[in-house]
Amino acid sequence: MTNTFTETRPVANPAYAARLHRRAATAAAPDALPSEKVTIGNATLYRANCFDVLPTLSGVDAVITDPPYCIGFRYRSYDDAPAKYHGLMTRLVPELVRVTDNGPCFVWQSPLKIDQWHRYFPKGYRIIAACKLYPDRPGKSNCLSWDPVIFWSGRTRLHDELPRDWHLADLRPWDGYQGGNPVPCPRPVEQVRYFCESVPGKKILDPFLGSGTTGVAAALSGKRFIGIEQDPVYFRYACQRIEKAWRDASATTPTTFATMEAADVPPTA
Repeated sequence: MTNTFTETRPVANPAYAARLHRRAATAAAPDALPSEKVTIGNATLYRANCFDVLPTLSGVDAVITDPPYCIGFRYRSYDDAPAKYHGLMTRLVPELVRVTDNGPCFVWQSPLKIDQWHRYFPKGYRIIAACKLYPDRPGKSNCLSWDPVIFWSGRTRLHDELPRDWHLADLRPWDGYQGGNPVPCPRPVEQVRYFCESVPGKKILDPFLGSGTTGVAAALSGKRFIGIEQDPVYFRYACQRIEKAWRDASATTPTTFATMEAADVPPTA
């Protein structure tokens, strides 16, 4: 994919820019750990930079992923600078097309980048509404929000993959994303499971594993899964969640296992 566009515009939301500057002054360097490969049931998980692992993969049936938005979001170790969006998308999208053989991809995005999507995503992409219903919370009333999910496929149509182009996750009762999850705003499992269960493909890839929500959804849906995550804290938490999901999903066949071995990928910086 050829693209000569260079992003030089200021940050769309000044509040994110201020947050980014505050975080840059206090952020700790990522933990220096060797890359790992972890197998949990039918899930293969890599602690590595996804761009080190993606070139080694093929035969993926579908991608379901929530990559960094490059809007100054506060991740534990990743620098979500807005200027990185162009570089991220020009590398990511061609790899997803290749690894799925131009098959179905579902990529969460931020509405703040809506004016740039046409530069990176394949022609004819569709938008799916991932809706969330929030109940009354301290200082806030109930509300409905939604996140755009970009879909494209050169081999199938949207109606071949999903029964409808929206999903509503009811977040009542509200627990404020409690439970020790290190990711600030994890996706609702029920919403990601809607995608994993609906797609006909049996092998799902998430190159931005985060806290492991897609891996959990894939396990509960009976799908094979490949996940990649660079941050070691997120990765360990994701392994724990996916291990539990596989244990629950295979309760009648107690053969869930986990093994660790050195991955054949370069260590991440």
